Amino acid sequence: MPSFSYILVALVILLTPGPTNTLLAAAGAALGLRRALILPLAETLGYGIAISIFFAMAATLADHPLALAWLRGLAALWLVVVGLSLWRRPVLAEVGSLRRSFAQVAVTTLFNPKAMLVGTVVIPDMMPAAPLTAISAFLVLSFFAGLCWTLLGSALPARIRPYGYKLASVAVLGFAAAAAIAAARMV
Repeated sequence: MPSFSYILVALVILLTPGPTNTLLAAAGAALGLRRALILPLAETLGYGIAISIFFAMAATLADHPLALAWLRGLAALWLVVVGLSLWRRPVLAEVGSLRRSFAQVAVTTLFNPKAMLVGTVVIPDMMPAAPLTAISAFLVLSFFAGLCWTLLGSALPARIRPYGYKLASVAVLGFAAAAAIAAARMV
């Protein structure tokens, strides 16, 4: 069973605003809660894959800081793609929009620096003897945190909702800039 301190750290990481949470809130605003309820599963899927890979590669990545810089650079590039896509996305919710949102949430979560942090630092430091338990607990918590962000977006006032994707675009592009700066500092 995960310790209270691990659960607390995981919740702080998951509830902190970031690119995935921004996408979930924007989708909640644009698509409505009922239609966007599937998206926290995309977040959970993305975190499951990414954290497992980062945990498996933790020792190797620690010995190759340039690899971490490249991964952050790729994350920044992906966030630019997502940010520009969100800027151009129409507010009208159609079936293709939900599929596209699911894919964007999953892939953005794969590149989310939070996954790298959890897989290379948090689990190896806090739960090295029980990584599967730690990953499973994080995934359950990520699903519920994703629901909270989706609910938050759907609860935005009606006059703000049409601008949800534009606001998310600006936020995601800000996260892209931060990731690019962090990658450049590592080189």
